[in-house]
Amino acid sequence: MAAENSNPFDLIIVGAGMYACGKGTNGYGTILPAAFEAFRRGWIKTIHIAAATKKSADLAKEKAIQLKDLTKVSPELHFYPKKDDDPHAYLCAVEKADRPCAGIISVPDNLHFEITKALIQKKIHVQVVKPLVSTADENNRLIELKNQYGIYGCVEYHKRFDESNLKLYDLIRQGALGELLHFRINYSQRKLIPTTVFRNWVETTNVFQYLGVHYVDLIQFLTDAKPLRVMSMGMKKYLSSQGIHTYDTIQTLIEWQQDEGKGCFFSSHLTGWVDPNVSTAMSDQRLEVIGTRGRYRSDQKSRGVTLVTDDHGCEEINPYFCQFFQDIDGQALRINGYGPESILQFIDDCVNITNGKKSPAELQGLRASFESSLCIAMVLEASAKSLAEGNIWICVNKSSANS
Repeated sequence: MAAENSNPFDLIIVGAGMYACGKGTNGYGTILPAAFEAFRRGWIKTIHIAAATKKSADLAKEKAIQLKDLTKVSPELHFYPKKDDDPHAYLCAVEKADRPCAGIISVPDNLHFEITKALIQKKIHVQVVKPLVSTADENNRLIELKNQYGIYGCVEYHKRFDESNLKLYDLIRQGALGELLHFRINYSQRKLIPTTVFRNWVETTNVFQYLGVHYVDLIQFLTDAKPLRVMSMGMKKYLSSQGIHTYDTIQTLIEWQQDEGKGCFFSSHLTGWVDPNVSTAMSDQRLEVIGTRGRYRSDQKSRGVTLVTDDHGCEEINPYFCQFFQDIDGQALRINGYGPESILQFIDDCVNITNGKKSPAELQGLRASFESSLCIAMVLEASAKSLAEGNIWICVNKSSANS
């Protein structure tokens, strides 16, 4: 049941890019529409949006004005920086926001640790868009910090809220697939992501860390297994020819250990971001799970809805991730889907904490915590080491490699 909040609080959104506000697209992103819905529900009162540049702040303001017209709700909004470009404009938002407040961080991966640390030290509950961080050391430091300040911290892994994945969650726990043998994941995006949308920071990450990490978390969530060792192989052809020094594709193999004598299984991940820009969806993603008693396949791109227009050609739409639908009275649009649901759940949790109905320690279940993200950071660290050292097996949380 959604929380009631007699004392709405301020929300800080750090970042004004594609996922936060729809920058570079015809849409509005996922975070900003979810924040508008939270305002409609009476959970928050003021939204502070902090970008790194004045241009991005102005674009976020334009998106927000359009959203007000679509949703028929009008939250108070503040945008930063006010004048000159400022990579630390989020600190201004932190100072202006009333307490208590909550923060959602959606910035390049390499900035996650610094900004998350700053918000926790200001006693702000935080949700970080995946991955939390890319090293176990930084992950552990954030766990210690949030515990020290009594802050709630979680990671925005929205695939945990996708009903097709929740069905798989139940099947695995019921033993319907038997003993797990292999997960196979294909996940790729269009060329415009590394060449245009994330061009300014794409070389600070790689496609497995940015994209493939979704399914590493999902497997850990579905099975409660722990990663034992990792091997990654990358290819550089198209992007390097464009002067972009990062991998086109990365293939990663992970060995997982289950508890209670259930044995090991493997997952293979093929991730890439050199799909044609005319592909039918921004993301092409498929999941297959093989067990001793069954097989589960999920095409997470082709959801059965196809749109063909003169303006945009053929598109395969996912109506379950993040879409606007008419409200019950047909007077305005409301955001719906497992994308905004993961954000609204965080805000709902913050309402319960603020009202003394829950403590941060009680918030587990389907949520992706800083603690559950530790093994994800270990996998990312091992994958990076495997790529750097000739594609060898790397034991998770160990410096030695197994051949």
